[in-house]
Amino acid sequence: MRKLQKGAVAFVAAAVIVQALMPSGALAEERRITLEEALKLAAAESGELAQSRLQVQAKTIELTQAQGAVTNQSEKDSSLLAKPHSLSQDLGIGLKVPEARKVLGEAKRELSSKELQLRSEVEKLFFTMLQAADNAALLEQKWAQAQKRLTTLETKLKFGAAGQEEADKQKEALDRAQSELKVARLALKSAKLQLGEKLGIDPESAFTAASKPDYVVLTQEQLWKFVAHAEKLDFELYKDTETRKMAEEKVHLTRKLYSAKFGEKDMRLIEAMYSTPAMDYELFMANYDSLLGEIKRKWEGIFLIPVPIVPIILPIPKVVLQGEYDGLRYFDDEPYSLPVSMLEADKARLKEQDTRKKLINKVKKSYLDAKTAEEAYAQALKLVDTRKTELEAASKKHAVGWIKDDEFEKASQASEEAQKAAIAGYYAYKSALSALNVVSAGALDSAWKPGTLPYLAIDDGLEPIKEQPSEPGGGRTFSGKWTVKDAVEGVTGELTVQVPKELGATAFALLTKDGRPIGGKVPLDGKLVHLNVVFADMSGLKVQFYKDAEVIAEAVPDGYGSSGALPVTLKGKGE
Repeated sequence: MRKLQKGAVAFVAAAVIVQALMPSGALAEERRITLEEALKLAAAESGELAQSRLQVQAKTIELTQAQGAVTNQSEKDSSLLAKPHSLSQDLGIGLKVPEARKVLGEAKRELSSKELQLRSEVEKLFFTMLQAADNAALLEQKWAQAQKRLTTLETKLKFGAAGQEEADKQKEALDRAQSELKVARLALKSAKLQLGEKLGIDPESAFTAASKPDYVVLTQEQLWKFVAHAEKLDFELYKDTETRKMAEEKVHLTRKLYSAKFGEKDMRLIEAMYSTPAMDYELFMANYDSLLGEIKRKWEGIFLIPVPIVPIILPIPKVVLQGEYDGLRYFDDEPYSLPVSMLEADKARLKEQDTRKKLINKVKKSYLDAKTAEEAYAQALKLVDTRKTELEAASKKHAVGWIKDDEFEKASQASEEAQKAAIAGYYAYKSALSALNVVSAGALDSAWKPGTLPYLAIDDGLEPIKEQPSEPGGGRTFSGKWTVKDAVEGVTGELTVQVPKELGATAFALLTKDGRPIGGKVPLDGKLVHLNVVFADMSGLKVQFYKDAEVIAEAVPDGYGSSGALPVTLKGKGE
């Protein structure tokens, strides 16, 4: 068995380090391009990536503008001549920065997605050129062998040791080999043309593609790592997640604006319903209509205003004194803004769940496609070693005249076909892995291993796919919440967290994602006060939880603006 494995290694090493079939004297002048070099050249050449980078810069400027606009508006609203706002205006101001941050985040993720897509395109062209070169190299060997055999037969023919018919057949075989080699070289020229265009290299220049064999371990454990990576970085899921966060922030901001405008007393029934496990929309709408009715009644009837000079009391309808945005006028034409925003948030949550489910299924399917290609490649490698052993035996027998030329030719052709199949199998395997890498948002970038696929010890992939681990490689998870409120309006904010008692935490701390602390440890029921700019993008931070002096859990805040979910994970495995 070891002999078979060694033979396969030798085959792949010869197969995937290719030349452009140029005269040997010119090889030293050729430019050998690795896949990583090709990817850098393609990225520098890509106009689409350049546009995406400019888009990121533009959205960064727009975020800065949005932050300035909100600050400017805050200054206007603090003046004595400030004009009141409608609900839509207040929402526009409150969501301006979160929306700008959302758009910037999407621009950055789109750039990463396009870089990954470009990588896939370059890999396909690179592998196509490698495969074309490998096939051409095999056919060149076949043509050289056919020419050698014809020369030998022609020599034998002069001395009467071979017949004319046998020589004619060999000449026909040489012509076929030469034609096949010509077709293979044309295919290589075409592949080189397409790759050169993608890399910004003159396809007529002397360059070759060079690669060494590598593989990826494909097991169910790896599958769930690929899924987890995709859930974190997939562009489409990211967009739906950010849309859901923005919808939830709009609901939170709308509730906050209602309370500020109409008072917490009138909002008590509405707010009470948010603490229930599941929202009863019929009951909510009944309470909401009651709220609208109460707001309307406050501006019905009359004010009795005494006139000091003339001892009378003037009855003035309240509606005459109602401001432009007082009472129901605050809503403009959208009195049901809160229920509508709540339904939009529910729709966004369902859309995110559906996209996540589809993504997981896509990764699973792509993984199984890769396993199928892996098995086909493994069988092709086994056949290469078998045919090589048979050819070596036939060659020895042919040398001493124990078998005829046609029997040796059959063994030679069988070995050649096995090598062709292995070449095709290798690049089909690489293409399947490339597709899996795209679907999993680049999860395979750090999973490659050098060398030939250890096909005698690969996982067969036939075991049932188990349920997705709740936290691959991690511990138990808890659902918490975070909230940021103004401490000094426009200057500082205060962060509070809520987590289940089962977590056992006594304090928390806020850190950057690379571990730099922001402030110090705070008691679990305390408030972390810091500049508002720190809390601008909570998803770029993490919260650590302590039990006395020991770090027991951490979480990356989810959500925009002023509140969101806090998915807390225990450090280490188990509970």
